Amino acid sequence: SPDVEFCGYCITHPSESKINFRIQTRGALPAVEPFRKGLNDLMGVCQHVLNTFE
Repeated sequence: SPDVEFCGYCITHPSESKINFRIQTRGALPAVEPFRKGLNDLMGVCQHVLNTFE
């Protein structure tokens, strides 16, 4: 997205079920909006992969 300046993640430890995300946006756009769009896009990709291999 052109409104996102930086996006990254880290996994605190392999035995923990936690992921830390950092999203830095340009301007006044709240980071939650591109985060939700990214999750929706990822779900679409996952669904496509599932449909392809069924």
